[in-house]
Amino acid sequence: MRIVFASLDKIDFRNSLENVSLIESVEQLKRADSKETTYVLAISEEQLKAVENSDNEVYIPFTELTADHQRLGWYVYFDLVNYPFYQKVKEMIAKEDKPKGVFRFRRMVKQDENNLLLACDLYVLSSLLGEPQGIQVKQTDQFVTPTHTIVLMDFGEGTMAHIEYTVADQERIELEWSGIKTIIEFDSNQMRPIQSGSITSLPLAISVDAILASAQKVNQELITRLNYFSNLINGGAHS
Repeated sequence: MRIVFASLDKIDFRNSLENVSLIESVEQLKRADSKETTYVLAISEEQLKAVENSDNEVYIPFTELTADHQRLGWYVYFDLVNYPFYQKVKEMIAKEDKPKGVFRFRRMVKQDENNLLLACDLYVLSSLLGEPQGIQVKQTDQFVTPTHTIVLMDFGEGTMAHIEYTVADQERIELEWSGIKTIIEFDSNQMRPIQSGSITSLPLAISVDAILASAQKVNQELITRLNYFSNLINGGAHS
């Protein structure tokens, strides 16, 4: 059976084409008889432990990722990849053989997650724009709120990314891509469309369909890559 663990307030159940069933505990799976259904549970350490020795196909958010999940054969998904606005941005940028331009990305979150969120965003953006040739990281005092982390990434051939991560009292994503032929803007607070007709009522929610389509099986290459970005951030300024 397919089991997706998630923060339920971040899942858009309305726009799913998959046959999805929200359950309260792993115990309910014992009464389930449909392998065509994707079961969704709220994240908890207890529920994750309960499926460790099962033969189920398990999907977890990147915030829960550990090296043990490679042994278990689980899948991991990244929220940024699954946001409808990012999927559209990726589609538009990917039309170019080698994207050239400036990517500005700002994310505000309510609490710090040990820089894991930012590390995963860097991983996702590098998958879109290519291997960075240079990275600089600057941070404010992490004991003073709001805290800021600024990352400058040089991808070569005129392509750069400016990423700002702020721990404050709200959740918000702002994005701008200034390419040779394309300019894209998005602000989750203002819900500005990327193009006509693309407004969504849930800009920072993701569907189960998107999770299943984009999730990656946990392997050593993925863990090493995420650790690389995490170490960059925790290590301060680099070039």
